[in-house]
Amino acid sequence: MNTTRWVTAGLGLLLFLLSIIQLEWDDRGFSVIHTKAGTLPVTMISPDGEVRSDRPLVLIGHGVAGSRVIMRGYALTFAHAGYNVVSWDFAGHGNNSQPLPAGRDAEKLVRDAESALQAAAENGFSVDRIAVLGHSMGSGMALSYGMAHPETMATIAVSPIQGTVSMELPRNLLLLAEGLDQRFVENAEELLVQAGGPGGDPQLGTARKLEIIPGIEHISILFSPTAQAISREWLDNTFGIQTNAESFTDRRILWYLVGLAGVLVLFWSLAPLINLLDEYSDEPVELSVGRRFGALLIGALGATGILYIFSQAGLNITDLLGLLVGGYLLIWFAIAGAISIILLGRMSSLLVRPAVFGSLMVFASLWIGVGFLGNYVWLPWILIPKRLILWPLGVLLSLPWLLAVAQAVLPTTRLGRVLWWFVYNLILIGSLFLALRLTPELGFLILILPVFPLVLGLHALASGPYRWRSTFALGGALFIGWLLVAVFPLQ
Repeated sequence: MNTTRWVTAGLGLLLFLLSIIQLEWDDRGFSVIHTKAGTLPVTMISPDGEVRSDRPLVLIGHGVAGSRVIMRGYALTFAHAGYNVVSWDFAGHGNNSQPLPAGRDAEKLVRDAESALQAAAENGFSVDRIAVLGHSMGSGMALSYGMAHPETMATIAVSPIQGTVSMELPRNLLLLAEGLDQRFVENAEELLVQAGGPGGDPQLGTARKLEIIPGIEHISILFSPTAQAISREWLDNTFGIQTNAESFTDRRILWYLVGLAGVLVLFWSLAPLINLLDEYSDEPVELSVGRRFGALLIGALGATGILYIFSQAGLNITDLLGLLVGGYLLIWFAIAGAISIILLGRMSSLLVRPAVFGSLMVFASLWIGVGFLGNYVWLPWILIPKRLILWPLGVLLSLPWLLAVAQAVLPTTRLGRVLWWFVYNLILIGSLFLALRLTPELGFLILILPVFPLVLGLHALASGPYRWRSTFALGGALFIGWLLVAVFPLQ
């Protein structure tokens, strides 16, 4: 490897380390406690070096397929503003091994919040002045909590689901909705009408307000400095500005991207060494563009149709393999891939002598860049045992689709890869959107469809420096299997 590549690798490593330092920096000087309330994983943050019991406390609940990690931007915003903060993983999410209650029972979600509050009290936090914030599913918890506990001084519902409120409760109700998703805007508007309309006095607990944040959608509202600042101001209007309050702008997503770029640059620089280790040449592919496109399209539509037929026959396809929606996706990958492989043919050589070293490098770059760094920003990446045992199955089920994509897409020019990336994303997202129309119970999937092109794009970038189709397929299956098992709720 020449000097230029070593320098490039060093630059990538430097960017990665710099991002780690910056991501660790935001909670400097705070007292952070990780504990459990029964089976409930709980994180408590005090803005002081040691717990101060006299500060107001904010309970923070996440949405479906979220965790306390993805709510950390709000937690840090409030902690810098002088508030004690408590967050947790609902059942089936993150590090909570308990299954998600059927129908996402609001009473059970409220009991989780009460358990987290009790844990805070046992660790020296004052529970006399309480506010509660929740996102999506967690907004239902927040609204129900504010109704059931009239002593709650402020309630913030981010991306609110449908619910019931009154003109008196919850006290000091703030509704935040994303401008790019009209459903949540409509939910918020309906709740505001039930609550008596905008206005009121925060000192009397009667304040009501709806803020629509333009230009963002269901996930990006969790990283919006505007939404976080509005929430902080709402708490300050309720409790007053706190001692030693600091301004804070959540830039963790930017440092995450810096670290991710650094990891990709580092592994790209090492790719020539790995290409020498994988002494194997792909057989030339002589398939027409029409056959490649048709095989992927028929495979995708076939998988959607087959699973729909199973659902009509009585199979509950929303919680296959014990994962809400995630099991559906894994089995969809297996069926779509198997059909496409049959139509493409000539697949036997891809796994006879796979490019193992390259596959492991692709997996490692994505595991570190997307996942390990993501553990600071948006998801718990280290799998608990109940999730880890599902990973090998996730790899096997996602492998057929990635093998078919590799056969259809590679080898080709860089421009050809970009065009094929667009094509197979269009096929994948279109087929899953059709699944949503056929099976409304999969509705939650619509919220994460925009993430698919990003994930698949990162996979394509990580695989770019390697010559082998099996590197693309096997490295991607190792990563996507891990990702789906990590993200989706346990049923």
